[in-house]
Amino acid sequence: MRRNRLGSESGVTLVEALVAVGIFGIALLGLNMLLISTIKTSQFTKDYATARFLAGHRLEQIKNSRYQDGDRDAYRDPTDPCTDIDEVTTSIFPDEDYGEVDLLNGTRFNYRNCANVPDIKLSSIMVTSATYSAGQQGRHDFAVNSAQYGRFRREVYVVDAADYAQAITNVRLGPANPDARDSVIVDTTAPTADQPASRYVKYVIVRVKWKDLNGKLHHVTLSSEKAFYIPSF
Repeated sequence: MRRNRLGSESGVTLVEALVAVGIFGIALLGLNMLLISTIKTSQFTKDYATARFLAGHRLEQIKNSRYQDGDRDAYRDPTDPCTDIDEVTTSIFPDEDYGEVDLLNGTRFNYRNCANVPDIKLSSIMVTSATYSAGQQGRHDFAVNSAQYGRFRREVYVVDAADYAQAITNVRLGPANPDARDSVIVDTTAPTADQPASRYVKYVIVRVKWKDLNGKLHHVTLSSEKAFYIPSF
């Protein structure tokens, strides 16, 4: 009886312990893979939101820029930039390479010298590390901006309907190139009464690219149109 009682109180065998450890290890491996997947998904979601914000930010700037027939003659005269104002150009809104996107210091511009119409944008001024104030605060601000936007490249594409004899039905971009501009595809059709060829519309596309931690390229693309504006006097 004593022998039977001792046998019933003995611990688990070595085989049972190894099986339990194995099951526990498999469970931990599954949890680890789930954690890694969650981190990757969270990082992609953050990057996607940032890229979409950067694309929308640039597109809103372009929407608020001037593209107008100042003398109301229904003719855009490029030789009179103080009257027929065109700020929807890639020289004013250029591409920004990785590390060049800067929202902390804001977008800066050169302006035309037009007495009657002030603050007409002429070209952009790229922000660099030298733009920041000297000292610890300036270095801190530059580091903060670089940490937020250093992995993003922002490109602006402008298609002017005046460059096409036919009516434009669609404007889109080709496959994303990680380090350079992409091809622009313009679909046209013969003009009709319902869809005439227009000389007074610009099609604007903003594409923001970034690479994930594995080097895979991702991008966000937003588009809009900008019509020639005739102001009322």
